[in-house]
Amino acid sequence: MISDPWLAQFAKTWQFTRSLSYDFIHVLKEEDLLYSPQLQFGTLGKHLRHVGDVQEIYVRALETGQVDFSKKRMDHTMESSLKRLEEHLREQDNYLYATLASFQKDPIKEQIAWPTTKLSVLEHLFLLPQHEAIHQGQWSLAARQAGIDLPKTWVDNWNL
Repeated sequence: MISDPWLAQFAKTWQFTRSLSYDFIHVLKEEDLLYSPQLQFGTLGKHLRHVGDVQEIYVRALETGQVDFSKKRMDHTMESSLKRLEEHLREQDNYLYATLASFQKDPIKEQIAWPTTKLSVLEHLFLLPQHEAIHQGQWSLAARQAGIDLPKTWVDNWNL
C-alpha cells in the first residue's frame, strides 16, 4: 500500500494512463507490432517496449536519486510479442508500485537529478504519464494510418 498521499495520487493517475496502453495492446494483432508509419518512427512493438524501458529508468531514479537513460534495458526480442510486451509493462508497474510503497522520503523536498536540472520526486514522477501520453498520441496516429481500430476507452475518453 502506498501511504504517502502525494505518491498515492500519482499512482492513481498512472493507473489510468497505463490502462489506456494496455487497452491499446489488447486491440493489436501480432503483425500490427511490425507496423511503422515512417522509417525513423520505429515499429509499434518498439514503442511499447520503449515505454516500459523508460518507466524502469524513472523508478530506478527513485532509488538512486539520478536519471540515467543510458541504462535502458532495450530487449528487442520482445518487440514482436504482445504477450511479452504486456508482461514487460506489468513487471514495470509492479516495480513502480512496490517502490512507491516503500519510499520513505518527502516527495516534494527530495530531488532527482536529471542531466540538465533537478526535479522534486513528484515533478519527476508526473513526467512519466506525460511521456506515456505522448506515445499514446503517436500510436493513435499510427493505428489510424494502419487501419487498426482504436480501443473503446480511447474513443470514449478522448472522443476519437
